Amino acid sequence: MFRTVRITSVLFFYFSIHSLVYAGEVLHSFVDHEDDHFFLQLEMRVNAQLDSVRTVLLDFNKLTKVNNNIIYSRLLESTGQQHKAMVITEGCIWFFCKTLKQVQTIKELPNGYLLVETLPKQSDLEFGNILWHVRAEGKKTLISYSADFIPGFWVPPLIGPWLMNNRLLAEGKETINGIEREAKRRAGQNL
Repeated sequence: MFRTVRITSVLFFYFSIHSLVYAGEVLHSFVDHEDDHFFLQLEMRVNAQLDSVRTVLLDFNKLTKVNNNIIYSRLLESTGQQHKAMVITEGCIWFFCKTLKQVQTIKELPNGYLLVETLPKQSDLEFGNILWHVRAEGKKTLISYSADFIPGFWVPPLIGPWLMNNRLLAEGKETINGIEREAKRRAGQNL
């Protein structure tokens, strides 16, 4: 049973490449695993303005619009710059399918950072941290994404990590396009 973390969890989690019109650019990517930890780092550029991108990332009730694998997302609590959200994702790697529930705290930090921490007792992860850094680059937005997590389910030792790594990278790239697509859509509605 394999399941990748969408980040979105926020992020987030995470997106779909349905059109070349939405072609977020991956500048750097890194996926690895050590012991039970899986790591994902992405540096991306999206063709959307910073305010629209941040709005998408912080709209926890509509993360399903960013990633087709997110089947449910909901803001549970919000106080100032701190939030609590639940994200449920579904996905398959080959014939292994998994539904993954994540309850996370999200902290808006200065200078465009978002810190996401998974609450293991309420989630299907034993551990999960994500750091987003979102900043303007002219009319575009640079997004840095760094995730470290331990699945709360069995990953076969020989082929499992390789499959997880490939799936995580593919999902990360899809996420960028979903964020860009939704940010452009929302910006168009505000014109």
